[in-house]
Parts: sequence; structure tokens; C-alpha cells
Amino acid sequence: MNYIDIKEAVKLTGKSDKTIRRLLSKEASKPFLNDVDGKLFINVNYLLSCYSAISEVKKETRQNLDTTEKSPLDVSMLELQNKVALYEQEIRHKDELLNEKNDRIMDLQRSLLLLEGPKDQSKKKKPWWKF
Repeated sequence: MNYIDIKEAVKLTGKSDKTIRRLLSKEASKPFLNDVDGKLFINVNYLLSCYSAISEVKKETRQNLDTTEKSPLDVSMLELQNKVALYEQEIRHKDELLNEKNDRIMDLQRSLLLLEGPKDQSKKKKPWWKF
């Protein structure tokens, strides 16, 4: 029978070390384990029946992928991001204008109150006996 250690099982399946160790700790896995000097080895056929192997073709296609060319999707995504940034800037500008407008309105209201003066002093009541 063909046995491999845990590190090789991780490379073969693409699963994490923890996942492989969980598989080994199951009671059903005990007949497919081999312990040599404290190092665990697992039967390859059993491992591949539980988890599929990573094909080498996938790794090669990832390495040969040219990332210098931008796909039309990336270009359109960048255009949309630029538009969003412009809209955000425009919204911030309009918010600043609204704040200035509100400040001016408040200043004008205060000015009007100062110009009017107190209403009670401007009108004195004449006594009723004087005409």
C-alpha cells in the first residue's frame, strides 16, 4: 500500500493541515493510518476517496495568466469608480453651499431683530383721560 505523510497530503489535496488532522482523528480512518516513529502516514487511496486531488493544470494556468492586460470589465469598473468619486465631490460642494446659505440666513435674521428694536418702548400708551 502507498502511504504519505500529512505535509504531502496537504499538498496533494489542497486542504489545510488542520482538516487533514481532523480526518485522521476519526475512528473510521484508523485502519488507513500507519505510525512510524511517531509520524503519521495515511493511505493515499483512502485520502483521495475523502478529498479530491488538486490537478497540476490549474496551477500552471494561474502562473501563466498575464495580469498586465486590463479586461474591459476592469476598465468599466475604473470608469464607474471615477464617476462615483466625482459625484461624491459634487455632493460635498453642494453641502458646503447649503451650510453657507444657512449661515447667511441666520445672520440676516439676527440683523432684522436688531433693527426692529424692542416693540414695547416704541409705543407708549396714553392715559385714558388725555385726548
